[in-house]
Amino acid sequence: MKVIKLSKLLSEDLVLRDSADNLFDAIEKTPESTVKIDFKGISSITMSFAHQYTTRKEISKKQITEANMPANVKRLFEAVKVPIQRFRPIYANSIRPIPV
Repeated sequence: MKVIKLSKLLSEDLVLRDSADNLFDAIEKTPESTVKIDFKGISSITMSFAHQYTTRKEISKKQITEANMPANVKRLFEAVKVPIQRFRPIYANSIRPIPV
């Protein structure tokens, strides 16, 4: 099993989508089939990094697990999994005038 410490490989602050891509490019090149991502020392993460990490993890051929993930980072990963409803269509038939 390969262990990757994110704070040493990337930074304590995980910000860019490109950083997530670089991480997964490195993961895909490793000969090990199982990879553990160690989040110890990570202080912040952006929605962009979390989304790209999640996307790349889903399509990876490696078995990837996480360890030492701080609560704030875990909450952001959970938020990324929930689809955002950007708009709710308004149908003309459902609009009724309000008497004033």
